[in-house]
Amino acid sequence: MTQSNNQNESNSKLLKGIIIGGIVGGALTLLDSNTRNKMKRSAVLLKDNSMNMIEQVKQNPGEVKEQMVSGVKGATETIKEAISDVETLYETVNEEVVGKVSEVKEISTNALDSAKDATSELKDISSKVVVAGKQLKETPAQSLKTEKEDNKKGEKDSDEMVTKSQLSNEKSISSNF
Repeated sequence: MTQSNNQNESNSKLLKGIIIGGIVGGALTLLDSNTRNKMKRSAVLLKDNSMNMIEQVKQNPGEVKEQMVSGVKGATETIKEAISDVETLYETVNEEVVGKVSEVKEISTNALDSAKDATSELKDISSKVVVAGKQLKETPAQSLKTEKEDNKKGEKDSDEMVTKSQLSNEKSISSNF
């Protein structure tokens, strides 16, 4: 109950604020002479149109009624035509645009799938290229390294043999003396 009272009070305050704001805003706009002149002309024009309408109704009520009915019928026909045009436009958009959107969606889905497949295939190819590259690096380089190591080993072995042979010759020469 108190919540309802609080809500009514806040709605009442809001309504009062809107009314007071409208009055203050209206008063401030009327301080401008251009705005005042426009308001005067609008009021005079409204008064003149109302007086003309009242005069026509007094003089010829049937004719005024006929004009109003004719105007309403014309407006109704125009509205019906506009509704028909909107329906036609809706059908056209629905058939052409929505159909095309569906086609584009399908095409893009297919393209995405193809791109995913191509990515997968590229990964396979790149892994094969990496393996081939490793094989190329290992095979000639390893054999060259092995040959170089073998040559160095052979040179070392022969150097060692020469050194041992020299040592043994020296020993044998020194033992002879």
